[in-house]
Amino acid sequence: VSAVSAPRFSLQELLHPTPEQWKEMTTDPRRPFFHRATHMTVAPGSVFKAITAVALLESGQFDPDAAQFCQGFLDRPDRHRCYIYSHYGVGHGELNLSQALCQSCNVYFFQGAKKIGPHSLVHWAERFGIGQPTGIDVPGEQAGNLPKPPPRENPSVVPVGFESPRDSRSRWYPGDTLGLAIGQSRLTVTPLQMARVMAAIANDGFLITPHLVKGQGPVMIAPGESHQSLAAPEPLPIPGLTEGTLARVREGLEMVVAHPKGTGYKTVRMKEVKIAGKTGTAEVGGGLPDHAWFAGYVPADRPKYAFAIVLENAGSGGQNAGPIARQTVETLLEVGLIQGQEPR
Repeated sequence: VSAVSAPRFSLQELLHPTPEQWKEMTTDPRRPFFHRATHMTVAPGSVFKAITAVALLESGQFDPDAAQFCQGFLDRPDRHRCYIYSHYGVGHGELNLSQALCQSCNVYFFQGAKKIGPHSLVHWAERFGIGQPTGIDVPGEQAGNLPKPPPRENPSVVPVGFESPRDSRSRWYPGDTLGLAIGQSRLTVTPLQMARVMAAIANDGFLITPHLVKGQGPVMIAPGESHQSLAAPEPLPIPGLTEGTLARVREGLEMVVAHPKGTGYKTVRMKEVKIAGKTGTAEVGGGLPDHAWFAGYVPADRPKYAFAIVLENAGSGGQNAGPIARQTVETLLEVGLIQGQEPR
């Protein structure tokens, strides 16, 4: 229902800007003319674990109920770590798939990615529209970047223990697989792509092509009010995606917000409505702060709206993007686009 990019600019100022106003707008390092929803491509971080979870479940090689042990890091304490280990020096302990999504355990998804390999991750990312434009009616929409390993019949994989040099793009390293599993490596996406992923998880596996409303007429802001009729976009079923897989992933995304150990519990949870989603804290490099993400859908038990919140260089997804996700849902409640739960 909306695509918001900040900072904004005044259309009135664009009609007859003074030289000072024009210089201020065009030299603003925050780039107010840059529409972030469709043109900004950044690493999704742990939001991508929803797709990794799908790949694990559909591989047939992974038992979602089997506990995996997280000591806080995969093989060495100075790399391939969980956020909780980096900040508090501890691991998550034993986790199943839903719990790993809930607590955003990197080690769990590292172990899973090593088992199924990078081709499965890329396969399911492509089926969810990653690396491709969504098809929205906006010129210049960016596709992002989905890194791909060499074909299986012509492998070019460097042995474990070697890291990927930044100037190399022709070979695939074990670290690339691990990074991709948690939404890092060379993976980049737009906010709209991740909102579309969450919509597909919520709507039983249909990939929606988003569209803009052309023209301005009455729009619905509350039940019963006049609104223009819009043709629903034709949904495309994601091939091979099973209901059992979707149910397990949705369970984990609901736990992110509803469970006391969930990464969105303190900042996103509301009594009035159930929210499902995933936090993401995407590393940027170069000494810059992480990008903060929260992507999800609402209401969790009868989904109507999917969304993605991204704050550039804002730090933790749960702490910084989470409160804005909550505010977004509060607004949907206030204007009547969703209904709160009946009091018990």
